[in-house]
Amino acid sequence: MKKFYFIAAAAIAVMASCSKVEFTSTPDKTIGYQVASYANQTKAGETSFLSELEELGITSSQAFKSKAFIHAAQANGTVAAPVAFYSPAIETISWDSTNHEWAPSHVYYWPKSPKSSISFFSWYDYNGGSAPTDPTITYTADGAAASMAWTNRTVALKDNLLYADAAHHYKANATTYGKDSVEEGVPTLFRHALAKVRFTAAVTTESKVDTKNPTYSTFWVVKLSDVALADGVIKNNGNFTASQTAAASTNTVQTWTSATWADAASQTYLSTLNTTTVFNTNVAKGTTALTTSAAYITPEDTYMDNYYFTVRPQTIANGVILTFKFSVETYYGLTSGGVAGASQVGATEVINVNDYGPSGANLGSPYTNTGIQLNAMGASPITSWEPNHRYIYNITINPETTTILYDPAVEAWAAEENADIEVVPTA
Repeated sequence: MKKFYFIAAAAIAVMASCSKVEFTSTPDKTIGYQVASYANQTKAGETSFLSELEELGITSSQAFKSKAFIHAAQANGTVAAPVAFYSPAIETISWDSTNHEWAPSHVYYWPKSPKSSISFFSWYDYNGGSAPTDPTITYTADGAAASMAWTNRTVALKDNLLYADAAHHYKANATTYGKDSVEEGVPTLFRHALAKVRFTAAVTTESKVDTKNPTYSTFWVVKLSDVALADGVIKNNGNFTASQTAAASTNTVQTWTSATWADAASQTYLSTLNTTTVFNTNVAKGTTALTTSAAYITPEDTYMDNYYFTVRPQTIANGVILTFKFSVETYYGLTSGGVAGASQVGATEVINVNDYGPSGANLGSPYTNTGIQLNAMGASPITSWEPNHRYIYNITINPETTTILYDPAVEAWAAEENADIEVVPTA
């Protein structure tokens, strides 16, 4: 009885003083994201995800997708296996330019128990401007395999597919990247699943002074045309899978240990890679003279920023052949007058790069009878397109080669022929 009376008295004292108990160790805090995109491997650090979107021409309604799993504390002191946290299961994370934050479509709060946490998987799929596709995400338990996979994903010439490092067991917003003036959020580091390719063209020289008469020069006007890559060789669809072993530790941003492309069950290929699609520029069509400064021959307004187009990572087959023609006009005149003050020498030559193959000049690798074999170009040939890599193929034309000289010789005189006659006087 005394024990009971003591407890009751304590309770009355609490009520009399109007005291109340508040759980204040974890106040309500909305869930946000801190976002960055992983820079090309030739550069250090990360870039702004907004800049990545701007490269695609997306300057409004910027957003990506995310799926969250809660590890919820249980009454018996354990933590349950991860289950979907968002409703719907896949949330759209949008940019709020007023508040400078990346946030879900409606407010979500961090869990209250110190044992509870949330793991996040995020991605961005431009899909060539078509309706985006969502990956299949596998995640069942700590220490088990986790994966993010796209099946039979078709890659367009203007495309972007990003997958973020998994953010395991977060309990509050972090201050990891700070891009775009975002102060805090779930660390979301996007990585590129695709590769980018571009081509440039230039000449080694546009003119050369006449050493015999320095007031005069030879001038060359070189124009590229009919640029194309072999059709039906470059694969443009496949299955992409990123996998890892799910982390168990708190606040862990974990990279994917494997991220690979495999052929889809029914393989498709790029079919038009010529001056009506990829190389749709005045340079590629032969209406612009080349200079010693490399000109990009993939249009910025149609494809990726800086004149790239996107490709599915793959081994470059022997059949990926670059073809083009180029014309050379030669002029000679006063150095101070340039081409305008010079006269054309001879007729304009039009050269097909195919002519350098075995049946023509036979210059050897990488020249073939059908063009230039892409996986044999250069001193260190590029034999595959890898994810998160950018590739530049430079076409450089030397209009000079060598000057015309003469190697004279004169036919030798024939051997002397002697004719003898004896004159005998008459008697």
